[in-house]
Amino acid sequence: MRIDTPAKLLGTWTESVNRGFREQAEQNMGNFKKLLSSEANSAMGTAYVQAEEVYSREHGLHIPGDDQRVILISAVSGTITDPTAALDKTFAGLPKVTDVAPIQPGPLGGTAGCGTGPGGASTSVTVCVWSDQHTLGMVTFVGFAKTDDPQGVFSRIRAELEQPAR
Repeated sequence: MRIDTPAKLLGTWTESVNRGFREQAEQNMGNFKKLLSSEANSAMGTAYVQAEEVYSREHGLHIPGDDQRVILISAVSGTITDPTAALDKTFAGLPKVTDVAPIQPGPLGGTAGCGTGPGGASTSVTVCVWSDQHTLGMVTFVGFAKTDDPQGVFSRIRAELEQPAR
């Protein structure tokens, strides 16, 4: 398997140009490479936003309007000898993520779980991680309401990222 970076995520989400979002996703991707038992075949660390970001002198780079949701994605492909251990190590490296529970990994199999991360007073964060013998990845949903069903969206995102190796 390989990890691809879609031009548009879920059909309408565009890749963020916010350096802070992207650096966090890239840092997580680098940590995932350490959990592989081989060199990475492919990797990605990026973020997506629903509304196109704009720059103004007053606010700097920001997301205009009401939809402030962000999706951070970090993933690698390679050889993972123990997918369950890789999943556990990933969540162990996220001590502020609580209420971690297993979820269905979707049609691509493996093991997966989601937890709740620290957010502001009005911001929720859901962190979902998957691992199988060929890929390890994390999708972080920032600002999603429970009614947005981040866990349900997770398997759709994973299916967009993972492709058979050529």
